[in-house]
Amino acid sequence: MLTKILIIALIYFVGIRIGTQKIFTKLGIPAWKAWVPVVCSIEWYKLVDKPSWWTIWLFVPGVNIFYWAGQLTRMAVAHGRFSFLDSLGATIGAPVYWPWLANNPGISYISPTGLKPGQKPYVKSRTREWADALIFAVLAAFLIRTFVAEPYTIPTPSMEKTLLVGDFPFVSKFHYGARFPMTPLAIPFFHHTIPMLNIPAYLEWVKVPYYRLAGLQKVKRNDMVVFNFPAGDTVALERQEMSYYDLVRIAEFQMQQQGIRNMTAIDAVRAQYHIKARPVDKRENYIKRCVAVPNDILEVKNGVLYINNNKAYEPENIYLPYNVVFKDGLQFSNDNLNEYELEDISSRFNGLPSGHRVYLMKKDVIEKLKKFPSVQNIVPFYYPNDQNEDMIEAIYPNNFKYYRWNVDNFGPIVIPAAGMKLALNDSTIWQYKRLIEIYEGNMLELKDGKIFINGTETNEYTCKLNYYWMMGDNRHNSQDSRYWGFVPEDHVVGKAWFIWLSLDYNADIFHKVRWSRLFTNIHDKWAKEN
Repeated sequence: MLTKILIIALIYFVGIRIGTQKIFTKLGIPAWKAWVPVVCSIEWYKLVDKPSWWTIWLFVPGVNIFYWAGQLTRMAVAHGRFSFLDSLGATIGAPVYWPWLANNPGISYISPTGLKPGQKPYVKSRTREWADALIFAVLAAFLIRTFVAEPYTIPTPSMEKTLLVGDFPFVSKFHYGARFPMTPLAIPFFHHTIPMLNIPAYLEWVKVPYYRLAGLQKVKRNDMVVFNFPAGDTVALERQEMSYYDLVRIAEFQMQQQGIRNMTAIDAVRAQYHIKARPVDKRENYIKRCVAVPNDILEVKNGVLYINNNKAYEPENIYLPYNVVFKDGLQFSNDNLNEYELEDISSRFNGLPSGHRVYLMKKDVIEKLKKFPSVQNIVPFYYPNDQNEDMIEAIYPNNFKYYRWNVDNFGPIVIPAAGMKLALNDSTIWQYKRLIEIYEGNMLELKDGKIFINGTETNEYTCKLNYYWMMGDNRHNSQDSRYWGFVPEDHVVGKAWFIWLSLDYNADIFHKVRWSRLFTNIHDKWAKEN
């Protein structure tokens, strides 16, 4: 695919230069200048009466496309070609249009405006003005969303209270480097589906390999990152209430119980359901905190996150579970829940002793709650290690034989880096199975206790991509890497930047806008790399 893209780029370059050389020759400009990009642009701008220093904009990603298109259309106008079709030909059909225009005996350079002395200015029709304005607006918005920043919304409480449901952050594409669209044939402003019609808003006729422009920084620990949901690589059309990833997990779990080893879970699911794959850049967008970067060792012990054996940074507003022991079977009232921003999650746990309730809360309210006459004690709560198999099955890497992990006792696990050699055996293969098969596109087979990658028996694999570990600040209300594992670098969309709007959906119309959150930086001053 990369070869095809380079061939197309070469065709564009050569076609435009052939036409430019002919135009320059007619005007007495040395032909060689047509083949030197910066020199050519300077001469071109002289012919259309624009400042030569505009050439620098051709080196600014995103902006350069506008100036490139403007440069071509202005030169067409300078030859007296004002029509909409000429504008399309000069840009979209450039490799054919410019040799045709330069060699057409009836067409020649007139003036920067395309008008002969005494000729009245060309007046665009109302339809043409609207068409030009609409195309420019769509192109501008598309380029800004692709290369600069894009608005996003917070739909779930997984980042409470750092980010609230109803927050609308801007996501910076240039901090980590803008990712080129992998599926370029798509309807602007639709992510993957056309509403109501429920059909894809993209075509997969052309697929572009992963490529990212140079950024201002790399993804760092504790960054708020927007990424394409890695577990949402496919949709099971005949079981739309379940994701393909959930179906694979269930199939793998059932196969382990039944001792089936002669086929993969992916084969089993494909045999049972109609599967439709989505490209990486058309998967759902998620926002989480990056808690671990390549080469880090991550572990959760009794609800506490550790990175490289050091206690990890805890956001100021992190929500954690606490076991509240009440006197005489009492509990907090609804007014208490609202005032102290508590969430009762007791119903998730069977067998809680009488008078015990589990609440999600911020640390700064604990001492206040302990002073309640009805409260006997408040202690941290975490899932014990002796969970049943159903609980373990939901946790990555979804293998209860080797990994009896849960959300509060997880790991240790190493975050893979590009070039890292992964040791493969009966146990570790479950950590890296999805990485090898799905993210890096290899054929993985397990036969008679042996591991085969692309038909070759092996006991190691070298990573091609960097990977990250994402977790929500509201860690017991968050579907994150503890459930679906590593996030590949090609899934990273951008860095959550600032909140431009925040709405409280439960408030009345007069208090709907959270004014204090508008235009606030998402990364608080304490969120720095450990």
